[in-house]
Amino acid sequence: MKKAIPHIVYFLLFAVHLYSIAEDLSTLRMLNKPLICVILIAYLWSATGLKTTFQKLIAAGLFFGWLGDIFLMLPNKFLFGLAAFLIGHILYVIAFIRQTSAFALSRDKLYILVAGFLAVYSYYFYTILAPSLGVEKYPVIAYIIVIALMGFFSYTRKQQTNTSSFLLIFLGALLFIISDSILAANKFVAYIANSGLMIMCTYMLAQYAITLGSVLDNQKDKQTSSTNARRNISHR
Repeated sequence: MKKAIPHIVYFLLFAVHLYSIAEDLSTLRMLNKPLICVILIAYLWSATGLKTTFQKLIAAGLFFGWLGDIFLMLPNKFLFGLAAFLIGHILYVIAFIRQTSAFALSRDKLYILVAGFLAVYSYYFYTILAPSLGVEKYPVIAYIIVIALMGFFSYTRKQQTNTSSFLLIFLGALLFIISDSILAANKFVAYIANSGLMIMCTYMLAQYAITLGSVLDNQKDKQTSSTNARRNISHR
């Protein structure tokens, strides 16, 4: 039961935040939105101790997500929020690259399909946004490239972790792309009904999936250590 507490707390926050959006309760929304990444960082720290570089990078990415959440609630701070999330995604990319093996990747040619899909989608989405972009043009281009890289490298770690960790983080990356696509389309192209609910639902699930996947990757390390210990005992 103790292990379930962080998940229960997070999904209570999830429900309250979506309720605050649906009912247009701006004060409640502004109070609970900064708690999203705080809870996830606390969970990641308590579950792993942030002992590895991978875990530290994910925690740092969540911290910049926290900054981004705050900036995006403030008037005229969109570019600051964009910059914070951009840094967060770069940290995720670095973390995922550290778990990527070129040799292992060579045995799974699906990464080519993933790369192709993300490249085509990113270019197509940019062409939709481009006519409406002003001073945000180059920051948005940089963001599109980095989040596509984040999605790609979340896939390339497939052979270097367990299935649960891989699927959760890959799903989280895709949900992040969906969330940011809705946000950008709503801001620059046209109003999308219930966009606030869709953006925050996919965003909160994305950050949760990436965090949980990072915790489960830590369990892989424990299992490996346990297996090695048993092997050493059997050889004595």
